[in-house]
Amino acid sequence: METFIKRTTWFGLSAIGATFLGISVLFSILGIYVLGVEIMGLFKWILIIFLLGTGIIGGLISLAAIAIGLKMKFSSSSDKETATE
Repeated sequence: METFIKRTTWFGLSAIGATFLGISVLFSILGIYVLGVEIMGLFKWILIIFLLGTGIIGGLISLAAIAIGLKMKFSSSSDKETATE
């Protein structure tokens, strides 16, 4: 049962990481696109800061979720071996 929980958690964290990675790429591309668009000055910079900030934060969340998920995936096999000994 414990390995099932670890595998399910690993899959969930990987899915969350992939989702946030997609969001970060999308918002970063939108932020770069807004740089070339003619909009009012202050609104443009607020929008750029929001989009690129969301992209960077989403990227960090995705890296953290994927790293934790991979750690759980590869630590589950070593925990199983030590539990039986």
